[in-house]
Amino acid sequence: MKLRRTRLYIPGNNPHLVENAGLYGADCVILDLEDSVPLGQKFDARILVKYSLRNVDFGRSEKWVRINSLDTPFWEKDLREVLEFVDVVNVPKIESAEDMNRLDAVMREIEKEKGIEERKVVPIIETLRGLTNAREIAKHPRVVALAWGGEDLTAELGIPKKKALILEHVRAEIVIAAKSQGKMALDTVYSNIRDEEGLFEYARRARYMGFDGVGVLHPNQIEIVHRAFRPDEDEIEDARKIVEAAERAMREGKGVIALNGRMIDKPVLERAKKILAFAEVE
Repeated sequence: MKLRRTRLYIPGNNPHLVENAGLYGADCVILDLEDSVPLGQKFDARILVKYSLRNVDFGRSEKWVRINSLDTPFWEKDLREVLEFVDVVNVPKIESAEDMNRLDAVMREIEKEKGIEERKVVPIIETLRGLTNAREIAKHPRVVALAWGGEDLTAELGIPKKKALILEHVRAEIVIAAKSQGKMALDTVYSNIRDEEGLFEYARRARYMGFDGVGVLHPNQIEIVHRAFRPDEDEIEDARKIVEAAERAMREGKGVIALNGRMIDKPVLERAKKILAFAEVE
């Protein structure tokens, strides 16, 4: 099972952070070419990220690059340099299925030129238009997860992000849009890197909202988030009993799975298996 509990953002123009990418233990490492890179450093950062993807040991972390958005002159150049060496392309400010098709066309061209397998995409929903079209965006076959960001969205609404009550609705919409298409849902970052207790509660709440992970800004946040996403003992025990009941029904040739008078259907069994898988990882 692919885990994306944590995705660690590393500025693409900071070689000292990039060279240690595989040591942090995040499920995903995002080398960022967008917000963390000033306009005058876009070219240099792109080359540094390409070099790092080719030469740095990322350990067990999935290799992501956040390219610049489709409304900039940088995104195609980003793709042409890094696509060959990434696992996932993280794309900001995706607003529609048409945006995904435009992105897909360029990626297909590069993949054909390089003779590489199809790369996956995690769009970032950051605008009201993107939120409105989130389910259509999630349908695209390249999409493996939906992520979101609140700065542009709350700016559109004219409200401060810290007091934006609507963001709880946004979170629910992202989860529903992603999960209705069988894709992962990824929550945004918790920006106070010193507040460990707050981060744990934030990540725990994200898990129970249906998210599969959250973004992190500092390596010290990784272990806390992984701990928050670990099922508790009651969940593990209940999941174990469900899986055991399913195995017993299979051995006995029964078409119906029952546990203490409770009928176990396929979604419940799959959830139990997922809980046990989460419980086994660090």
